[in-house]
Amino acid sequence: MRVELEAAYILHTRAYRESSLLVYALTAEHGVVHLISRAAKKKNGNMIQPLTKCYLTWSGKGSLLSLNKVELEHSKYTRNFRSHVQCLYIHELLLRLVPERSPAPELFDLYEQTLEKMLKLSTDEGCLRAFELELLAIIGHPLQLDFDYQNNLAVEAEQYYRYVPDAGPVLSAGLNQTWDSVTGRALLDMAAGDFRAENLPAMKRFLRGLLEFYLRGKPVLTRQLLKVN
Repeated sequence: MRVELEAAYILHTRAYRESSLLVYALTAEHGVVHLISRAAKKKNGNMIQPLTKCYLTWSGKGSLLSLNKVELEHSKYTRNFRSHVQCLYIHELLLRLVPERSPAPELFDLYEQTLEKMLKLSTDEGCLRAFELELLAIIGHPLQLDFDYQNNLAVEAEQYYRYVPDAGPVLSAGLNQTWDSVTGRALLDMAAGDFRAENLPAMKRFLRGLLEFYLRGKPVLTRQLLKVN
């Protein structure tokens, strides 16, 4: 199989043997791909950097493909530490949650739009929350937020709920310290795409716990650098 000049963003690279790189990229038509760039340090290592939009040509079979050509469009590298770590956080979620070579053009569009927003305003945590919600939907875990599935009732802002993954909220007597305990107001705001600052702490706590559930408890390493979510 050979793919010619597909739009992509570099998510991560790491050294492989003496002169090669392993390249992890989000592509427009093939989803997340794992590539090996041989002699990358001599040929185009400076072009293969995270936050770089480029056009990739690759070939081969199996899980590790050969990167044959890179054409750089532009780099989104930022010297703002917070913005940079937020981007790395998104990259980590993509690499951990998105199956390799699972085509999802809408994911590429979501990533590109989120990247533009974050680099313009690094303090806007709302765009991270929106990304997390959309990512979960794209990988097959859409959140049902505005309907109590067990009692067949609409969620009410003044009530409290327990959220069941892949099912939805259930009416609860009150809040507790677990991630799945959430207010009706937070659920309705997320359903409406309303990420006002006063509601973000509750959304952050809820989405962090939900993501950890789907990550099967594996730690998100970028949280150790900066509390981006």
